[in-house]
Order: sequence, then C-alpha cells, then structure tokens
Amino acid sequence: MWLSLALFSALLLAIRRVYEKRLTTVFGNFSLAFALQIFSILPTLALFFFLPLPQNIGALRWQFWAPLLIIWVVILPVQTYFLYRSLREGELSEVTPIAALLPVFNIVTSFFIIHELPTRGGATGVVATVLGTYLLLTDVPKKEKSAYNKPVFFMICTILCMAIGSTLDKVAIEASTPVFYSFVNITGSAIVFLIMALISGEQKELVRIRDFFWILFGLGIVLALAFVAFTSAFALGPTSYTLAIRSGGFLVATIWGVLFLHESLSPKKMMAVALFVTGTVLLAIG
Repeated sequence: MWLSLALFSALLLAIRRVYEKRLTTVFGNFSLAFALQIFSILPTLALFFFLPLPQNIGALRWQFWAPLLIIWVVILPVQTYFLYRSLREGELSEVTPIAALLPVFNIVTSFFIIHELPTRGGATGVVATVLGTYLLLTDVPKKEKSAYNKPVFFMICTILCMAIGSTLDKVAIEASTPVFYSFVNITGSAIVFLIMALISGEQKELVRIRDFFWILFGLGIVLALAFVAFTSAFALGPTSYTLAIRSGGFLVATIWGVLFLHESLSPKKMMAVALFVTGTVLLAIG
C-alpha cells in the first residue's frame, strides 16, 4: 500500500514542480508558497470525511507539536527560499533530479532520530546518487564564471532541509494521523509564508493570485493529494525507502524540461540522470 501511495505522490510532485517553475516568474519566493498553501487547505480538510482522525485531538502531545514548530519556524523559510531560487534560476532538468538526494540525506537523520539504516543495495544507491550530484554541480555553462552550478547548489540546500523535515514529519505523523497532520502542517505553513511575504515586501504580488486563480486552484488540489498520499505512505513504510520512491518523480519533470521547455542535454546531465535513476531504484528496493 505504501508503495502505491509513494508513487502517486511522486507523480503529483512532478506536476507541481513543472507549474511552480512557471509561477516563479510571476511571484516571489514566499508569496508563491503562501498562494499554494492557501489553495490546498480546503482540499485537505475535505479528506477528513474519508480518512481517520486522531481520537482525541485536544490531547496531542509534544511529539506532535514540537516537530511542527521546528518545521514552521526554521526549516520551511530556508527550504522555500532555496527551492524557488533554484527553480527560477536553473533548468528544470538540472535541478529536479537533485530530489534523488532526499533519501540519501534522510538516511543520516533517520539513523540519529528513528534508528533506520539502509541495506548494502541502499548504500550502493547512495554512492550512485552522490556521483550524479557531483556531475550536475560541476556542469556549468561555458558563459558562466562560477566554479559550480548555483541553481543545483540551491536545490541541494532545499533537499537537505526537506530531509530533516521529513524525519520530523515521521515523528509527528506517528503521534496523530496522516490527514490531520497534513492539514495542520499546511495551515501553519500558510501563516508562516504570509508573514515571510510581508517581511520580504512581497505582499503586492498577492493581488496576482486572481490572475492565476484556476492554476493555483488545481495546484492546491494536487498539493493536498500529494501531501496526504506522502504522509500516508510515510506512516506505513520505511522512511528512506518511501522517500526514494517519492523522489523518483524527478524523472517526469526532467523529461518535461527537455521535451517541452527545450532545455539543454549535456553529457554530464545525461550521465547524472542515469546515476540518479540507478540510485533511486537501489534505495527503493534496498
């Protein structure tokens, strides 16, 4: 069951990234994040009618609230800043494959927090993924003076935040239920992003929400379904393996970038994607 949910989440995440890439040209980092969260609150709330809720919501312990506070106050602002800078400044086919690093980073955090370790096959997948990351990080266009690919570096920072946040997600989900955790997480995130948008001076961009209402409406449903599917898979399956399946959605976004956005396809990029696919499969079946 967790495998199907993780695959469904991966597909929806790829769709989300494709549209987020487009919207980063219109919105700032935090105004876009706020718009997406606002439109996903009601779809998540609607899932209350179909999925289980905690028996006593008022009695939820620190195990539920402490991880959320860390995610809201520390992880999300940093993660969102680097995510949208990466999507805005880089090619979809070069930054989305970095999602394959998510289970790699999570192996470390999972070991210290919930004591999960990979098998030998999983360890081989880690090596392949790290090599792929190195290739993309050093795949710098000749016209660029930088010694490394900045959008790729920004996405590495994003995935590191996501790995830490995912382990905290696991702790909080186990103290409640996937759909209730998703609703509280998304609602709190919307408040945080609104505050960050005001601090960053992005409040003027919020009026553009009406211009992209139907796109944001559809993305809100996608985000809600993807997050609930992900948290449900998380509750049922091993942390790193669930993340490996979910991060596999990068392949869809990569193909979209090459075919429809006419992005470059250098030898390093092709080799890196092959290594990411190999690493993700090894981590998933490990």
